[in-house]
Amino acid sequence: MCLSTVYKIHGDEKELLCKNIASVRQKGDKLIFTDIMGIQTEAEGLLERIDLMDNFIYLKDKESA
Repeated sequence: MCLSTVYKIHGDEKELLCKNIASVRQKGDKLIFTDIMGIQTEAEGLLERIDLMDNFIYLKDKESA
């Protein structure tokens, strides 16, 4: 099973948002991350990168785009 960790990028720093993410979906202008326990985390931002080999998802602020 491949689970991911989600980080939000702020300049040169990254903030941990959630772990053990099994699915991602978009709802309006937000992304909904659901972990293996079914807990959902909503986040605003744009997908910067999805790394399926190392199981990371990176978001950035919309203002940074």
